[in-house]
Amino acid sequence: MNNYMKTIALLACMCMGLLAHAQELLCNVSINASQIQSDKQVFDDMQKTLSEYINFNTWTDDVYETQERIRANIQIVVSQRPTADRFVATATIQLYRPVYNTTYETLLLNISDDKFTFNYVPFQQLQFSDNVYTDNLTALLNFYVYLILGFDYDSFAPNGGNVYFRKAQEIVNLAGSQSNEQGWRSSESQRNRYWIIENLTNSRYRRFHDVLYKYHREGLDMMESDPAKGRKAILETLREMQNLNRQNPLLLLTRMFLDAKDKELVKVFAEAFPNDKQEFLRIMQDLDPSNLNQYNSIMK
Repeated sequence: MNNYMKTIALLACMCMGLLAHAQELLCNVSINASQIQSDKQVFDDMQKTLSEYINFNTWTDDVYETQERIRANIQIVVSQRPTADRFVATATIQLYRPVYNTTYETLLLNISDDKFTFNYVPFQQLQFSDNVYTDNLTALLNFYVYLILGFDYDSFAPNGGNVYFRKAQEIVNLAGSQSNEQGWRSSESQRNRYWIIENLTNSRYRRFHDVLYKYHREGLDMMESDPAKGRKAILETLREMQNLNRQNPLLLLTRMFLDAKDKELVKVFAEAFPNDKQEFLRIMQDLDPSNLNQYNSIMK
C-alpha cells in the first residue's frame, strides 16, 4: 500500500472512530408546524438540523456501539412564528431504555415543556457549546440531552447520571443569568427546567436516584428470569417513592416518575400474587390517588 492509500485508510478509520464515539443518541426529532401557514421547507430544515445536532455531537466520554445508542424522542409543536426567525413552541421529551434479556423498552422519561421558544435562522448550522450560553435553542437542546443522559445512566449504575445532571444545572445557571427566555428561573414556575434540575441535584431528594437504579436494574431487568423477585424490588422502590413524597408533598420528581411509569406499573402488577396486588394498590392510593381507577384495573 503506497503512502497516499495509507493516509486515506488512516483518515477513514479516524472518521469511523469519531462517529462511533459521537453517536451516543438515537433521537427522533419531529417538528409539527401544522398551525403555521408558512414555508414548509423551513421546518423540514429545522427538523434535520436539530436531529443532526443531537445525534452527531459528542456528549460523553464513553464509546457506544450502534446497538447501544440511547433511544429518545423530541416532539416539537410550533404554534406561532412572530417573526421570520422566532418560533413559539411546546416540546415533549421521551427516553426509552431496553430491559435486560427482552425486546421490551421501558419509558424512562416523559415530560413536556410549554416554554420551548427560540430563534432559528433557516439553513444555518447550530454551534455546539455546553459551557457558554449562545442562544436559547442550543441551550434547550443541551439541557434535554443531558437530562436524557442523566436518567439513562442513573438507571444502569447507582448515581450514574450525576455528571450529566450537573452539566444540565450549569446550562440552567447560564441561561437564567444571561437570557430573558422563560423556563430557566425559579420565580417563573414551580414546574419548569429550573425546578427539574434543582430537584435532581438536591441532596434532600437523593433517594430518587436510588429508585431509578433499583426499579430498573433490580426490578425490570429481573422480570424475565425471576418475575417475583423483580416485582418485589419494584414494590420496594414504590415504598421509597411513597416515603419521599410524604416528606415532600407535591414533589416534582414524583410526578415525573409516575408520568413515565403509571401504565407500566399496571402491566407489572396485573400478573402479581394477590397480596402484592393489594400492597401495590395501597401504595398507589397514597402516591397517585387521582389515577387510582387505572391501578385498580389490575384486580379485573
